Amino acid sequence: MDTSSFLNNGVAEGSNTGWYTGTAGFEVWELNGTTAATINAINTAALTSNGAAYALLGTDGFKLEATLVAQSVSSGTITLGAVKMPDVSPAGSTVTIALAAWDSSDTSWKTALGATGKAKNAGVIAMTQPTSDYVNIAPPPTPSDMTWNGGMSQNLVMLPVPEPSTFALAGLGAAALLIFRRRK
Repeated sequence: MDTSSFLNNGVAEGSNTGWYTGTAGFEVWELNGTTAATINAINTAALTSNGAAYALLGTDGFKLEATLVAQSVSSGTITLGAVKMPDVSPAGSTVTIALAAWDSSDTSWKTALGATGKAKNAGVIAMTQPTSDYVNIAPPPTPSDMTWNGGMSQNLVMLPVPEPSTFALAGLGAAALLIFRRRK
């Protein structure tokens, strides 16, 4: 993807069209610990297939922490507020987070992508993120801003959503891959 036409670390629409402005939904996913291989796999898949990147969240053990609908995005900038992640272990550690985004006010990724005429674009990005121990420390500390992986040069790019039949085909492919992996 050529990102030279616009700055990095924001929400973009399409590969080279620039920053997204409008309404969007976001799912915040969390995986305890950090692993460069997991982050790289999701971010690499996201450059060509939003569905494949999203499917990795389930197979890699991520937990859905929050769904934020009808969020305003202005010139690629988002303000999601604090997201409490009670299952971070140990509390206050650095974790891997993934953001799944879609360009509509639908209530979830699956709703947005599952119906014709809903979201036109969707995307996923993964990064490391420090967290705050808001359970054991009184008063709770101010949550860390999203680090966007400390200078990672990849945007959350929302690509065109494939037709529902494409998702069915991708699901069959994923199932075949899992069966093949188990036989080895």
